[in-house]
Amino acid sequence: MAIIAFYWALLGIWDQLLPRSGEDKAKRDDAPTDRRTSGAEHTSSADTSSEGIRKIDLDFDVAAFLAGARTAYETILRAYVDSDIQTLKRLVGPEVLDTFERAIAGRRDHEETLHLTFIGTSEAKVVDTLEEDGTAEIVVRFVSDVVSVTRSANDAIVAGDPEQIVEVIDTWTFACEIPSTKLNWMLIATDGE
Repeated sequence: MAIIAFYWALLGIWDQLLPRSGEDKAKRDDAPTDRRTSGAEHTSSADTSSEGIRKIDLDFDVAAFLAGARTAYETILRAYVDSDIQTLKRLVGPEVLDTFERAIAGRRDHEETLHLTFIGTSEAKVVDTLEEDGTAEIVVRFVSDVVSVTRSANDAIVAGDPEQIVEVIDTWTFACEIPSTKLNWMLIATDGE
């Protein structure tokens, strides 16, 4: 359960999907985003990240963490698509939850329906770690393939393409309090490339 708790929130993913008709992909304004900034210094090389994880917990199992992160990623994406706020509340932090709730409300207000077919995740790797003030953070980069389409109330396509697989690259930050006998990871930030 702790591993599922950090599964990727989908903030950055939606700005990677196909743009609305006639719009530039970068100008898509219905995509939830939550870019976290802080004054803390992060490391970004893979070797340094592995060292950072070991500082957090000598017995930390990176492979198990990433397997759980992949599961969480898909779970969060599905909860977002299904407007399942209760599931999102268990898996994401308050700022990410607020962003998701606003995006879900926007779809509801526009009477739009999001359909997502999750093809799979081809890459999940730790790209950064941070330990500060009793909190550990691990940043994971995901490369996934999805088919996504947003439809209006009259079933017209508003965004996406039901026939096209799109590669999505997201960077999600998971956090938990340390030391703890049970690490409960939460998604606290997302960013799309």
